[in-house]
Amino acid sequence: MTRYGFVASGGGYRSFYTGGVLVWLKKNKVPVVHLTSTSSGNNIVIDYLLWDWQGEELPPVLARTLRLDVTDVFHIFANFLGLRPQLLPTGTHLFTVDKDSCRKSLLLDDGRRRQLLAEHLKTLRWDIRATNLSQRRGWVFKVNEILATIDDTSLDAFMEAFLAGITTIPYFKAVTIDGEYYIEGGYLDNTPLRSLFEDDDVDEIIAVDFTDYDYHRKLDQLYQAKAFVLPFNSIDTHLLVSDMQLTLPNARIFAQAALINDMLAAMGQRSAEIAGRRYYAKPLHVLRPKNLESMTVSLKDRSAQKRYFELGEQEAAALFGSR
Repeated sequence: MTRYGFVASGGGYRSFYTGGVLVWLKKNKVPVVHLTSTSSGNNIVIDYLLWDWQGEELPPVLARTLRLDVTDVFHIFANFLGLRPQLLPTGTHLFTVDKDSCRKSLLLDDGRRRQLLAEHLKTLRWDIRATNLSQRRGWVFKVNEILATIDDTSLDAFMEAFLAGITTIPYFKAVTIDGEYYIEGGYLDNTPLRSLFEDDDVDEIIAVDFTDYDYHRKLDQLYQAKAFVLPFNSIDTHLLVSDMQLTLPNARIFAQAALINDMLAAMGQRSAEIAGRRYYAKPLHVLRPKNLESMTVSLKDRSAQKRYFELGEQEAAALFGSR
């Protein structure tokens, strides 16, 4: 049976699409043996690994967010990630993240969920992609090593890696680990494929790419906005710039992946060692939904999360249903 690696890219609440893909794969018994993620993809993966695959219809946090009634909106704003505004603004960042509140909101204080996480990590690998700003290089946190045993101490170390992998500046303050600054992986690699190409246990790769977005149309909307909507126009422009910075480099990432496969095919080899790393040829299946918005929680359209999730299920079925 084909074993898959899965890439949960960053993308704000577009990652509900990723959740739909992962849920479809699990329900249809498509074996995923290695997960990589960054930014909002980390939230989807941890929820997936805390899911009772046999006894629950959906991952726990995802189920609540898809419902998104009034109390759930309050829960997300008040508790999700433990967001705290600065009491004395300095202009360097909008929020800090309370690690204890974040751990609780992710359900990592629940003994049953911890047990499920331990069981699931025995069946697959998970790597979190971050960016080490102090060293100006990409960084991979290997969750299976961090959580070799699951207790308060190891979960504290995991939360540092998790938060490093989701921190986007200037919205949040950069995470400090061992005296060095970390932010999310999307600044260098929003679709972390490398460790999957290095894993001989992975036969094929499934990746979600959110860069099929009509930037021309969005810029037209922003440039033609009226002057009296300045505050909202400024926020939308800032979000668009962040989105472009984090996702447009994906084209280079996929070009490199194609180059690896083409080089190995031309060499007639299944693998090759390059710069001290061994890469394996792997078919790459890319899901590219069109024009999904990135805002984390939309009060203007509270149905978007559910629509994106259902679209992920549908497009996973279309890609793999006939295989």
